[in-house]
Amino acid sequence: MASRELRVGIIGAGFMGRTHTFDYRNMGLFYDDHPPSIRLVGICDNDLAKAEKHRDEFGFQFATDRYQELISREDIDVIDICTPTRFHAEQILAALYGGKHLYVDKPLCMSADEAEEIVQRAARTSTVKQVAYHYRFYPGALKTKMLIDAGFLGTPISLRVEYYHSSNLDPAKPMGWKQDKAMGGGGVLIEMACHALDLVYCFFGRYERVSMESVILYRERPDASGKMQRVEGEDHVLLNVRMLNGMIGTIEVSKVAAGSNDDFNFAFYGSHGAVKYESMNPNFLSVYDATRPSGPIGGTGGFQAIETVNKYPDAGSHFPGPRFGIGWLRGHVACHYNFVDCVLRGSPATPSLSDGAYIQKVIDRVYARADDMRGLR
Repeated sequence: MASRELRVGIIGAGFMGRTHTFDYRNMGLFYDDHPPSIRLVGICDNDLAKAEKHRDEFGFQFATDRYQELISREDIDVIDICTPTRFHAEQILAALYGGKHLYVDKPLCMSADEAEEIVQRAARTSTVKQVAYHYRFYPGALKTKMLIDAGFLGTPISLRVEYYHSSNLDPAKPMGWKQDKAMGGGGVLIEMACHALDLVYCFFGRYERVSMESVILYRERPDASGKMQRVEGEDHVLLNVRMLNGMIGTIEVSKVAAGSNDDFNFAFYGSHGAVKYESMNPNFLSVYDATRPSGPIGGTGGFQAIETVNKYPDAGSHFPGPRFGIGWLRGHVACHYNFVDCVLRGSPATPSLSDGAYIQKVIDRVYARADDMRGLR
């Protein structure tokens, strides 16, 4: 990685703003060839007091409630967007017009139309852009990609992906922006299933067909003041998918799966083998080699646990060490490092805005088809 200072402005001082701040502040602990200085210049939030608190706690130079101030500053190289989805397109386009490098939280935006405008504008810029699909950067996912590309599965046959939370089970939980379709663009399909759709896309390429069944557990929820509001964002979806390579399977995503935390699991089956992964047991990838000869009482066949742990090939410092357990934040740091490395080398980053736009178009098509079916009732 080239050695020069990188100056960052973050839009959004909420949970993801804090996460991205953690990544920038701690990247140097994990990578020997990190830039000598990542400077946190500006933090923006529409709640100025929140932005000022973030500034004081985490060492930003200034706080503002106008994101345009970040983009207009000559002492900011990178704009990092961590706002509700409704605001992404406007802020992305402003950052692109402003000539800034861009890191944006998923999903890319609210609609396929917005995504197309973003991609067209991005094609006329030379800056580095990346979408924060951080599950691509777990060692278990990196190893899965290596195995698939090497032909370990043989002919891909089927897939099963599950992404489960339980945070919407309580009917008294106040409605937030992620349950507000006007702010988030939908429910768990756009907010959570985008991760699953992106990971399958990363591994196997484009989709041929996707259809959805969905559930809204409670049709009304209280808002912050206690007033009941109609819920339009779905709590649970089941997607039936067919890939262009002929693979078929299901993607199931929920915020009402009792007993779950941040359970992201996948299983892929092919003519020569299978791969399984569970995010709550993230240190091992289970693989099955169907080409191995059998023997008495199964011989030495069966699923094998590969210790992926913290074995990042590019983490020169090996902190906290390749034998220590992986975690959610480490995936985010690796995703951000990929972006920063590309900025300082002047090379395109992946997942790109085009990748994010493709996933947005898939989501739009799924929502449109679900709406069409409602007309048959």
